[in-house]
Amino acid sequence: MLGTLFLFINKRYERKLLAFSFGISSSVMFLISILELIPESILLLYKKINILNLIFLSFILLYIGYLLVNIIDKKINREDKIYKIGILSAITLLLHNIPEGILCAISSYSNLSLGIKLSFIIMIHNITEGIAICLPIYYASHSKVKAMLFTFVSSFGEVGGALLTMIFLKNYINSMMLFIVLLVTAGIMITLSISKIFKEGFSLKENKYFYIGLLLGFIIVIITL
Repeated sequence: MLGTLFLFINKRYERKLLAFSFGISSSVMFLISILELIPESILLLYKKINILNLIFLSFILLYIGYLLVNIIDKKINREDKIYKIGILSAITLLLHNIPEGILCAISSYSNLSLGIKLSFIIMIHNITEGIAICLPIYYASHSKVKAMLFTFVSSFGEVGGALLTMIFLKNYINSMMLFIVLLVTAGIMITLSISKIFKEGFSLKENKYFYIGLLLGFIIVIITL
């Protein structure tokens, strides 16, 4: 929710802020998928199934993520591209936050010191995710309340994942379940970051702020991984 503080910057900087937010969210989503979600998912099953089957299954799940983005995009009954990006980001990051919540809960349950460290690292890059959701929705709908509400719902995926784990799933979560969730989420995030957010950010013609966002997103991900 700290990302929603950007809502209170003077609206005359709208295009610059949007370009910056698209840059930062595009690089954060792409890099988290490539450097964290995909490697983590493969390591879960690396020694449990044949490597060729693992690669084939990974591509299938990534493709499912790609299909989901396009299906949701068509279901959003609005032509405004910026609004669509905000909604897609909210849904995508909600899905992304659920396994993060599960991961934080499991690690904290087994090793509190590790859990606190992991939660802090996730918290830092979640601020950029809040920016990615709230600004597009705000500038498309002109409603701070709506922007904050969507950001809150998406961020609650983290808490929801942790609660589900500790109350119901603690004894049932397995490697295959996490493998599927992580890879489908990675497919969604890669598709959204490249085909929607990057493309729209570049079209705003505020290249300086877009590149600053890309660079800052890269730095944040590298520091917090």
